[in-house]
Amino acid sequence: DHVKLERLFTARNIERLADIQVIWTSNLADHLQLEDDDTKVRLFSHTSFLELHRDDFPPGFVDVTLRTLSLLLPSNNKKTVIWFQREQRRNLNDEFVDGTAIGCRPLSMKERQIDNFEFWHDRLVMLKQVFDEADSKTVRQWWSDRRKPVQWFNFWIAIALVIGLTIFFGLVQSIEGGIQVYKAYH
Repeated sequence: DHVKLERLFTARNIERLADIQVIWTSNLADHLQLEDDDTKVRLFSHTSFLELHRDDFPPGFVDVTLRTLSLLLPSNNKKTVIWFQREQRRNLNDEFVDGTAIGCRPLSMKERQIDNFEFWHDRLVMLKQVFDEADSKTVRQWWSDRRKPVQWFNFWIAIALVIGLTIFFGLVQSIEGGIQVYKAYH
């Protein structure tokens, strides 16, 4: 697989840029499961449970699962931490969101390689593919989406040129119209 898991690939950006709603789940079997025509993804946040029951799972399973949370909820990304805290408050009456999920240590570039996620490999690949293929739909998404920097730069340069030229020609036309009115009366 040639899947890159960049730092931009976080739960916050999955919602914000790809318009995929994050649904918190207490069912570990649903972790990273895409639903509803790839418009929702389920995340298991119960790191405390995983740590307490480490011996009940196959060797390495808990570590890999915690790594998926480190990937999607990096504790060193302030905007993701704020988003996660808002998610916790929003879900008080629905699904419990374990606050320790945001405490997983950040991953190095080497640890972010897709081959390091053996138990969740296929679901991560599908989620990343949906994330990468999602197009921006709103101006806010266009402004925030830096996944394709050349496309982003070209789009905003074109917008600036169109607006700039519109203002310039509108101003020229207004001045010319004012001069014509002045000449007509004098």
